[in-house]
Amino acid sequence: MNLETEERLGYTIPSEMKKVWQVQIDLSEKLLDVCRRHGLKCWMDSGTLLGAVRHKGFIPWDDDIDFVMLRKDYDKLVSIARDEFQHPYVFQSFHTENDYFSGQAQLRNAGTTCIDGSEFEKKYCLGIFIDIFVLDGFIENPVLRFLHRTSTMVLRKTMVKYVNHHDEPFRLGDGFLTNFSKLLYAVVPCRKAFRAFENLFRRVDADKCRRVSVISYRYSNHRRIRNRSSYESQVWIPFEDKMFPAPNDVHDALVCYFGEDYMTPRHEPTAHGRKYFDVERPYTELLPELKKHPELIDKRVKELYTD
Repeated sequence: MNLETEERLGYTIPSEMKKVWQVQIDLSEKLLDVCRRHGLKCWMDSGTLLGAVRHKGFIPWDDDIDFVMLRKDYDKLVSIARDEFQHPYVFQSFHTENDYFSGQAQLRNAGTTCIDGSEFEKKYCLGIFIDIFVLDGFIENPVLRFLHRTSTMVLRKTMVKYVNHHDEPFRLGDGFLTNFSKLLYAVVPCRKAFRAFENLFRRVDADKCRRVSVISYRYSNHRRIRNRSSYESQVWIPFEDKMFPAPNDVHDALVCYFGEDYMTPRHEPTAHGRKYFDVERPYTELLPELKKHPELIDKRVKELYTD
């Protein structure tokens, strides 16, 4: 991969951002190698898939890589992650990190840094990452879907509150959901609740559904829903100087996110906001420095994002 500063579609991509991309490509190749050796399928998703189709690589203003897997293969990946991902690779999920909650997993490089000002107190790995989302069966019956959505969202919201506030003392002045989560998970272990959360998705067999979606990440009745038949096989297409897997129906996989005119470029911000990246120094070394001088984050962000 050419790491020199270049311009694409009138947008300047700094060399420093390309170095971040290179780390993410390495993480992707590690993930794909593990999946290949264990007979697991994953596909590019969201902006990564769009970038591959429209630009044969990253969208110029993008800063991450997204993959997606069907639940059965994702569960297998989680079960083998401890053996397959060794330093500097860190497979991150609620199963492996005490202070981390998300419906999807991330694969990180522990020898690097990816952080924003809200993450100073986090205890989990804050290296550069790629996302691994989960495709679950989408319930067509609106009544059953409402019940399923409600039950999963209640669990999700209470677990998020607990993970973010469990170290704080109980205070009557806190919000109802925060206090309820502390009381609930003082009785029921939060990890047990997370297993129940995931089991609610496992109960809907994606192989028997007409459509699938990343509902453990965001349960939408309108967006991110695609046909199960689009994920029968992998089609390998160029991504930068590599070949990465795409769904067998790329159009269906992109329309659900971006609409019919997805080939028209739109300069939109990333979903997770702008990050402080460093490809040479680990987050464990940088965190104390950034806590003392948070203004360094803004300075670094201006170097990485040129618009």
